Amino acid sequence: MGRTDVQAKIIGENETREYTFLVDTGATHVALPLEEIEALGLRPALGKLRMRSATGIVELESYHFDGELLGRWFGGILVPASTPLIGYEALENLGFRVNPVIREIEPVPDDVIHPPFLL
Repeated sequence: MGRTDVQAKIIGENETREYTFLVDTGATHVALPLEEIEALGLRPALGKLRMRSATGIVELESYHFDGELLGRWFGGILVPASTPLIGYEALENLGFRVNPVIREIEPVPDDVIHPPFLL
């Protein structure tokens, strides 16, 4: 399918930075390297998140964040990772989907139920 990247801003208490995020439809959350989380001054969320990863079950610290992606404001829980990632949860909540032909994200039209839920 190829690689899809997208530019997004993350707003911290210390500063706002723009990142190139890998769109990872196999990931749930938004992620940044720990040194970026610390530099932004993101505040910790309550407790660790228990998640399944390619290496097994992991427990990760989590952080609150606000951000902006293609003119849409969003926020949520962010976790540490080696590279900036944006997972499917944020994309779905913002109303975006991946277009694998052009390797970009695109807005889902308001009259389309997304993802294609089974009823």
